[in-house]
Amino acid sequence: MAILSFGGYLFKSRLYLSLILLVCLSGCNLANHGSFVTQSFHLNDGSVPQLLSKVSGESCQTSVLYFIPYGESASTANAIADAKSKVAGTQFLADITIDDEFWFEFGYSVQCIIVSATAYGDID
Repeated sequence: MAILSFGGYLFKSRLYLSLILLVCLSGCNLANHGSFVTQSFHLNDGSVPQLLSKVSGESCQTSVLYFIPYGESASTANAIADAKSKVAGTQFLADITIDDEFWFEFGYSVQCIIVSATAYGDID
């Protein structure tokens, strides 16, 4: 029988050891944060972009059984593209905040990158 002391508690079961290992494995960050600025914005025609609205976008990935990733990884670039697509005519985003959320449900976990920003562009 395996005995493990963790935080002052003695664990004498393989089930406890397996659960601790599972929690440690599921804590890994599988998101693709990377470089989120793909280009800078420059107007050649001298026009001034207008404030459109506040927008937000997200990119999420689900992990089955808490550590088996399913689908495309959460990506900052995808979250920014999602935010830009929320308002027609958006040319660029400013005042960007990026948040990373991770939560557990029964049998799976979800990791999301959430982008909040102010959209500027042309009003049609």
